[in-house]
Amino acid sequence: MDTSMKLNVVRGTGLDGSAAASRKSFLLTAVRTPIVLAVAAAVLLRSVVMLGHQRAFWYGDSGDFAAYALQIAPGALRPFGYSFFLRMLLPFHSNVLVGAIQHAMGLGIGIMVYVLLRRWQVRPMLAVAAALPVLLEPRQLAMEHSLLSETLFTCCLIGVVVVTLWRYRLTVPAAVLAGLLLAAATLTRSIALPLVLLYPLLLLLHRVRLRALLAAMAACLAPLFAYGLWFQSHHGVLALTTSDGLILWSRTMSFADCAKIRPPAALVPLCPPKSLQAIGARPGVYITRPDAWLFATKEPAASPDNNALARQFAQRAIVAQPVDYALVVVRDLANVFRKTDPPSSFRSTGSGIEGVPPQHAHLAAPYGYGDAPTEIALFARFLRWYESRIYLPEPVLAMVMAAPLVLALRYRRLPIRSLVPWTMAVTLVVLATATNQGDYRYVQPAIPLACIAMAHAVARTKALRTATTSGTTSGIGTPAGVAS
Repeated sequence: MDTSMKLNVVRGTGLDGSAAASRKSFLLTAVRTPIVLAVAAAVLLRSVVMLGHQRAFWYGDSGDFAAYALQIAPGALRPFGYSFFLRMLLPFHSNVLVGAIQHAMGLGIGIMVYVLLRRWQVRPMLAVAAALPVLLEPRQLAMEHSLLSETLFTCCLIGVVVVTLWRYRLTVPAAVLAGLLLAAATLTRSIALPLVLLYPLLLLLHRVRLRALLAAMAACLAPLFAYGLWFQSHHGVLALTTSDGLILWSRTMSFADCAKIRPPAALVPLCPPKSLQAIGARPGVYITRPDAWLFATKEPAASPDNNALARQFAQRAIVAQPVDYALVVVRDLANVFRKTDPPSSFRSTGSGIEGVPPQHAHLAAPYGYGDAPTEIALFARFLRWYESRIYLPEPVLAMVMAAPLVLALRYRRLPIRSLVPWTMAVTLVVLATATNQGDYRYVQPAIPLACIAMAHAVARTKALRTATTSGTTSGIGTPAGVAS
């Protein structure tokens, strides 16, 4: 035996010893890695949520999702995507399982954000910071623990971004997968429908090959068209929902003045009650109040005819009062992003934490909801303490969303890897406010998209400064890195 090998064996650092030392070094490095600590904290927090509240939160929208799932029919108000997800889990009769899977999705979203940024050579700390709002934010935890579509919707959108931008060149198989994910997002929440029109434009800017572009759009449009035919067989119109006009009508109630609009006689009942306008009622109030015009017709509230009437009124209102409409949208956007109060997602008053309302009991029972108390005080108190101290203030979120644009104006370029997620985020936030109402819930799916764009834009800016100083374009500034 060689002398050096003998010495290594004696010291315990031979072939086996070296492997053991290497494994130990790897584990120590992993434990010290910020993302490992962040994911560990995220897992712990989600465990506390499931221990503190042993049934998923139930909101008004949860009843619609559950009803569609039990009927296996496309609903007039919302697409069937999330109901399909609930239907797949129905045999288990467990809302706890629904919450657990959604918590796993939340973890997956955070990890995807980090992995994508690290693939672009963004520094670990910056990549971790971009993932933290998904991993640790209390409103995100509460959303994952609710029978609501946002978590599934966000997961699909992040999947679109990751698949699209994973490689410098989009391959045909990846394009097909991205298209299917975009279709899934649209069938989960129809607010993604404008992204279907926006996505091919982003691909053109990404300079993808024609085959990949066509593959992506075919994979996206085929499921949407098939769903539209299924919807038509139930509701008589080729569409995803028959509520878009109603929701837009409720949006116009914040500013509509029928003296300026001068609607025809058929649309006069759609004029807003002065009493509600005087108190600044939110758009959702107009569409849900029992004495609303849509409940007084002979047809179902969200019938195609009612939807068409509502759309006509909304279009007339926007054309007659474009400035008022723009001011309302800007005001609501400002209200969303200027709040600094701690969230109250885990407090009982006025939230889905209180349980299932009696009128929804028959819809909730198949998913294991009952009357027994399911809150463990120790963990519930911790969650209320946690959300009062650790959260993402809305003004900070506004800066995150604005950062890519500011840096693009400064350097006269927004790289495609920032442009794709940033454009999707801004589109979701602005359209949700312009067509529905300003609400943090509608902003949440855009947060990880905005964080990806911000982190990449910041890293790109640092690379440009370094390249300018040193006269080189290596490392993070190369096409293989963050420059793309």
